Amino acid sequence: MRIDVVTVPYRYDEREDGSGCGPEALIEAGLIAKITDLGFETRGPHVSTLPDEERTAGSIAINVGRLGAHTAALVAAARADGAGVLVLAGDDTATVGVVSGLQRAHGAGARIGLVWLDAHGDFNTPETSYSGILAGMPVAILAGLAGPLWRGAAGLAAPMPTDRIVISGVRDLDEREATLLQSTDVRVVHARDAISGGAHLQAVTRLAATCDILCLHVDLDVLDPSLVPSSVTPEPAGLTIRQAADLITVVLDTGKVGVVSLAGLNPGAGQLGRRSIASSMALIEAVIPRWTGVVPEAVHDAHA
Repeated sequence: MRIDVVTVPYRYDEREDGSGCGPEALIEAGLIAKITDLGFETRGPHVSTLPDEERTAGSIAINVGRLGAHTAALVAAARADGAGVLVLAGDDTATVGVVSGLQRAHGAGARIGLVWLDAHGDFNTPETSYSGILAGMPVAILAGLAGPLWRGAAGLAAPMPTDRIVISGVRDLDEREATLLQSTDVRVVHARDAISGGAHLQAVTRLAATCDILCLHVDLDVLDPSLVPSSVTPEPAGLTIRQAADLITVVLDTGKVGVVSLAGLNPGAGQLGRRSIASSMALIEAVIPRWTGVVPEAVHDAHA
């Protein structure tokens, strides 16, 4: 199997700012060589960028969407060529472009499922959010509950049905976010249930049975803050690397994962950043060997 590495070195629409430096930090730490040593053919990194002439001063969300359209093109090209795609992103907003790329490669009607491993639900809308932070909204954006201009700029052809979304490893939900989730068919697995019982396995198994291809997104704040001490969104009582790897392995073992995206590494400076990079590398190294490719018959020409 070949893995194409795509980097999105942005925090929102700001290049190499904070967690936007995370993708390059992993590349500099030898990630591609490590994946090759594990027996995979690799290509990349292919860098997604937002040209200055495409920026608008009026909306960060539209800029994020336009950046997502470039990410989508890279993901679609890799999928059309039969590769699995590892996306290294600065923050979770990049995933709208990732899913757009899957739709572009496999068709807007393809049964695409999303497994979202995160300490947070990221299911807020501008109406439910207390902070207005865009990184707390991408799953709701993907579900079509907000952000039509963002989705349109990213080229997302169709929202994701909520019964094709699993959010797992959650430790913190806003009250209004939780209420919104309860009105949908999203399956939410809290961290305590994910690591102590079969709820995660059950949710992923049900999702895989109804989908042709899966996108797996991992926000590194799903880990305990002691492992990613430079995280800008820490939540106490997080997962160990082994626990997170076990949850990821359940998804990879479906044989239906076309894209894995990893976000939220703030390399920072000094020992805290080095610790976060080391934990990220250890997690990737633990799970990549379980990834087997999926190339459904419905793959379309990425450039059509």
